[in-house]
Amino acid sequence: MLVGRIIFLNCFPRDYVSGGIKTMYQHALLLRRAGFQVQVLQADGVPPWLSPEVAPMVCGSISNLTPQDMLVFPEVLDGWYGEMMQAPLKARKVIFCQNPYYFFTYKPSLQKLRQWGVSRVLAPGKETALMLQRVLGLDEVPITSPVVDSRLFTPRRKKLQIVFSHWKWARQGPLPDYAGMIQEMLRTKYPQCADVPWVLLKDRSEKEVATLMGESAICLSLGRLESLGMTALEGMSAGCVVVGFHGGGGRDYATTQNGFWHSPEDLEQVVDSLALVLSAFSHGNAMLTKMLEHGLETARQYGPDQASEQLKRVYGQLQM
Repeated sequence: MLVGRIIFLNCFPRDYVSGGIKTMYQHALLLRRAGFQVQVLQADGVPPWLSPEVAPMVCGSISNLTPQDMLVFPEVLDGWYGEMMQAPLKARKVIFCQNPYYFFTYKPSLQKLRQWGVSRVLAPGKETALMLQRVLGLDEVPITSPVVDSRLFTPRRKKLQIVFSHWKWARQGPLPDYAGMIQEMLRTKYPQCADVPWVLLKDRSEKEVATLMGESAICLSLGRLESLGMTALEGMSAGCVVVGFHGGGGRDYATTQNGFWHSPEDLEQVVDSLALVLSAFSHGNAMLTKMLEHGLETARQYGPDQASEQLKRVYGQLQM
């Protein structure tokens, strides 16, 4: 049996970095290490932030497609993504749906997927997979999880500070500044917490983010409409106590043992949890020690070795 190429598609600018783009490149690298023929179509060239091991996989164009080749589309189906999706191509088409809520804005349906020639839709977690099955009527949605590298996201000497990032859907319209509201409520209700530093994880490299998480006591999770929620998992791996929202897809891993999880409408409870954790860090608390242990164990389930085995199994079956 002939085994073709696995070609991931990335239409975003070469200097743009997101959790979904990082996951795509991580999957491409793990599959290449496992012996698969892998390319990443990045039309405007090799991203400057890529490691030397990954860069050779990047190509500016693709040609000579065969029925054995596989094109892996993202869930974002506008621009040339949308044109390629609807075009009759020799290669098989797969969608790696890293966020179903983005996907649903393109009005997909089972009929459209069949018309486009999509052979399979993949998801990053169980919650997303089940949602896609229920909403679209898909028989099966294989899971290919994102990667949390504990060698990078590792605990360091802790500071009494809170790391956070803004909700990524902010571009969709005017939305509340959750972080700002929570910070002001914390300062007002618990004045003893007013001087605790807040560190925004914005416009920083992955290495910088990992270092800041490793040094911080708390990771404030503000994800909404998430397929999994990588910030919380990376925070756990870096030895943070996670407080906030699981974003929906985070129900795959969020438990009362590994974090303080709340509804986005219960901001006062988030504030109370932050104050509790800050006090516990200052005075020592066995409960937090156990929570940190559970968090590390949760994050280990998304390590590179586990992801590699999962990818080999899923893509091996797709190429049969």
